[in-house]
Amino acid sequence: MGIFNLFRKEKSDKDKTEFKFSDAENKAIFTCNHVTDLKSPILYASHDNDGDWQFLCGQDEHTEKNAKIISLKNAVELDTTLNQLFEMPIGVGAERTTVGEKWNPFRL
Repeated sequence: MGIFNLFRKEKSDKDKTEFKFSDAENKAIFTCNHVTDLKSPILYASHDNDGDWQFLCGQDEHTEKNAKIISLKNAVELDTTLNQLFEMPIGVGAERTTVGEKWNPFRL
């Protein structure tokens, strides 16, 4: 355990979240405070034309105030079912109505 991990419990191999994406774990992604505050699940995903990822709660109304940037790994830790989207091509989005439901893809 390094000096910078004094207050953080090391994860064992069995506790580590599986990460299937080919993008770097620390890739910045866009989400909303509804997701980061654990008030709403991720119901909308997009792999934008510029290669960016968005994982949002699916509410229609978002403002800049709601915007949050986290790592792709953090998003997967919040919802491991995002791993189902690891091969989603650029220019495609997907929606679902509840967690655990099949993602329905669409072109952006």
